[in-house]
Amino acid sequence: MEVGVILATLLLLLVLYIIVRLILGPIKLVTKLFVKCGVALLVLIVLNIIGNYAGFHLPVNPVTVLGVGLLGLPGLILLAVFVYLF
Repeated sequence: MEVGVILATLLLLLVLYIIVRLILGPIKLVTKLFVKCGVALLVLIVLNIIGNYAGFHLPVNPVTVLGVGLLGLPGLILLAVFVYLF
């Protein structure tokens, strides 16, 4: 094989690797966000079931689920404080 063919093959493999990384990066990010939002939804539902006995209710809508999903426990505490204050 010639050196030019080997270098072209290596360059093609490098470009292919970069393209795959650029495509899979956002997919991983969106998948991680969906999983976190799913867990946040379950936590909000469980807290509403438990809080129903104590008279405490957290709203379950896309904004609250996304906020708790992105921020985690601080987002849940922030949501509870907002509900308590307003």
